[in-house]
Amino acid sequence: MKLLLMDAETTPTVSCAFAQSEVMQKEVYIFDRIENRSSAENIKNLKCVVFVRPTAENIDRLVKELQEPRFSQYYLYFTNTVNKFDVKRLAESDKNETVREVQELFLDGIPLRKDLFTLNLYHIFNSKFEVKDYAADRIKSGIIALLLQLRKNPAVRYQKNSPNCQKIADEVAQFIRRENGLFENAKRDTTLLVIERFQDIATPLLNQWTYEAMIHEMLTLTNNRCTCADQSVVLSELHDDFFAKNITSNFGEIGQNIKTLISEFQEKKHINKNLESIQDMKKFVEDYPQFKKISGTVSKHVSLVGELSSLVQKHNLLEVSELEQTIVSDGDHNKCINKIRSLLKNSKTRDVDMFRLIMLYALRFQGSSNELKSLLEQVPPRLKSEIEKTCKVLLSYGGAGRHPADLFGGQSTIDITKRFIKGLKGVENIYTQHSPYLKSLVEMCQRGRLENYPLLSNECERNDNIIVFIVGGATYEEAAFVRNLNEKRAQGFGGPAVVLAGNCMLNTKSFLDEFSEHHGKTTKAV
Repeated sequence: MKLLLMDAETTPTVSCAFAQSEVMQKEVYIFDRIENRSSAENIKNLKCVVFVRPTAENIDRLVKELQEPRFSQYYLYFTNTVNKFDVKRLAESDKNETVREVQELFLDGIPLRKDLFTLNLYHIFNSKFEVKDYAADRIKSGIIALLLQLRKNPAVRYQKNSPNCQKIADEVAQFIRRENGLFENAKRDTTLLVIERFQDIATPLLNQWTYEAMIHEMLTLTNNRCTCADQSVVLSELHDDFFAKNITSNFGEIGQNIKTLISEFQEKKHINKNLESIQDMKKFVEDYPQFKKISGTVSKHVSLVGELSSLVQKHNLLEVSELEQTIVSDGDHNKCINKIRSLLKNSKTRDVDMFRLIMLYALRFQGSSNELKSLLEQVPPRLKSEIEKTCKVLLSYGGAGRHPADLFGGQSTIDITKRFIKGLKGVENIYTQHSPYLKSLVEMCQRGRLENYPLLSNECERNDNIIVFIVGGATYEEAAFVRNLNEKRAQGFGGPAVVLAGNCMLNTKSFLDEFSEHHGKTTKAV
């Protein structure tokens, strides 16, 4: 029998990477946190597996544990490189010779899926929007572990107008040169791009309509879990076929796919019931418990889609989202301003949607003779000051002069022609017109046009892979783009494989909280 000791940061790593049943198959029956060492009781019949980050605090805890061992044997697994001094301290404290193994596993973050990686690290900026020292060190460690896990020795590039990115990328490049033995067998077929969120602050402000992104925006996903109807719901493509197939499906497709599964069940069981709405589907699942048995995880998705549908109707999100897309994809000022005024008066419009509409308007029409002041006069007095201050901070962080000139589409003949042709063809889904700037960045990388992303190391031998780390957080809209790109590659369409990483996964609430903190208040409205 074994006991697994983890720290606060490796606990979600284990829960995301493995099902508890998989861990128990390895005869691990007790789970505990290394910081919880309160019992002096010796359990000599147990072996102890330790899986922790190699921080100074964890090394101190392990030294105390080994000086007075409670278990018969210890197997130490660290998520990143351990320096020689710490290894020596551990060896000197193991006077009872209980340590059987020490290994570096390079899993220093949360692998949400094979092309999406996060550190669950929020509030990384100081008042000047410089990355705090501890956060910069944590990000550097996360990137290095990711490179070693994937066995890549990349061409390291950073966003030219971001001192934060330059500092982090430089430390990563220095580590690779200093510890070149660790990268001896790593492939040189990868570009690492370290970019900052201010390059595209429009994407985190938008309502979402693909399944995973929509769940995070409305219910908040944490380590592939969310809460729906007071129940904790796990959403992992490893153990949920329906979710794996529908992660990037739009909201309308999800409902139809669930209805198709129920219809197939009805045909087999010769049941004749009309399913015209999500509520009909929910009632069907309740009335036929045998459907739950054969459909696996589909029943929980009926509940999730029901909750999302309820929120969409309650808060008029179709109309709100259509206007958001008009602001970022169309840019007709008169059309936008009139619709914003109308929605600010609508009693269904949530506080968070007032925030996002005004923020998007201020960002899109910054520098022109916009009517931001008159819009602020229309919001409820309790929100006016908060929106005004948050807007000012947001524009100083990612407004004109900071974001790329073509964030909302360029003005070249080619760009205008593309938009004109798109208009003639019509849009397949007006709620997903927007493309994150990450799309343009990946295309530039593919074409070798990275003049604004200086190189800090040797160039890669070939560009088969791109790893993008976003300082300030990634979004599930960007993750959906990466997933679709990788699926096309798997189908033989070519192009590099892409891994998206960030210090956290943003939705509008967490993004606005970051800016609200910088003027001393929390955005309780959202």
